[in-house]
Amino acid sequence: MSDNSVSATGWKAWFSLFRPPNLLTVPGDPLAGALLAAASAGLIPPLPPLLATLGAALCLYAAGLLANDFFDRYVDAQERPNRPIPSGSAKATGVLIAALLLTLAGFFLAAEGGRATLFIASLLAACSWFYNAIGKRITWLGPLNMGACRGLNLLMGAALIGSQGLTGIRVLTAAMLLTLFIAAITLAARNEANPDHSRRGPKWVSWILPLILTFGLLSLIHTLGMALGLAAMAIAWTILWSINLSRATTPAATQRSIGGLIRGLILVQTALCAASGPTGEACALLLLVAFPVSGWLGKWFYES
Repeated sequence: MSDNSVSATGWKAWFSLFRPPNLLTVPGDPLAGALLAAASAGLIPPLPPLLATLGAALCLYAAGLLANDFFDRYVDAQERPNRPIPSGSAKATGVLIAALLLTLAGFFLAAEGGRATLFIASLLAACSWFYNAIGKRITWLGPLNMGACRGLNLLMGAALIGSQGLTGIRVLTAAMLLTLFIAAITLAARNEANPDHSRRGPKWVSWILPLILTFGLLSLIHTLGMALGLAAMAIAWTILWSINLSRATTPAATQRSIGGLIRGLILVQTALCAASGPTGEACALLLLVAFPVSGWLGKWFYES
């Protein structure tokens, strides 16, 4: 049973804070960025710095999740009283300290990839903390701010190839795709826990999501093969959950749809990886394993 209906205690409270299903959607961003940038330069990403960058992405994302619960603790006390901080299962001060330590760990790991990677990691952390503290409360800036975090996550991987890795048209297109896609999901998720259906995110966003994904992926994939097949899977998955979102009339149904859309990021990432060439196709197959695992974890842990 998902912890958004039962109050979590002990170790499960901290697992709930980290939203395990969502964590599996993180490494694919910098992996896709590194592969696309390397393919444009005729290179293969160096493995040790790549692994460090994936770790940095996980640390910075996890820090953002903890910061989200810390800054939302008073809102959660009203809308999600079973969340770890308002329920008393986790102390607000401890959550904040853990978020700061994870941010520092993210910087340390990103530095292994070079100055460009550390610079992008710094921008990513700044966007994440700004979103949680202030940005989410600004009507249009909030969703764009959240989307920018995903775009920067991809660019952090591309930065492994150096500054030239950040200027390739395919890398920039992929970063823009993730930015707009996540911005739209964030807008759709606004006030998702509010029982007043009219105050939740606008319904028209649910029809924009498949369009963003279709145009974005098809602009990057021009040949038949694995990448196109994975792109078709990602688009079909997004259409399915967009329909569910448009029909959702309860907070629980809205949150399930948002969780499903976020999980679909793994399919998007596999398509982006495969679009980079044979090395990317092998990585896409490995990354695809995370898709069913994320769904399995979603049965027990909060996703949205």
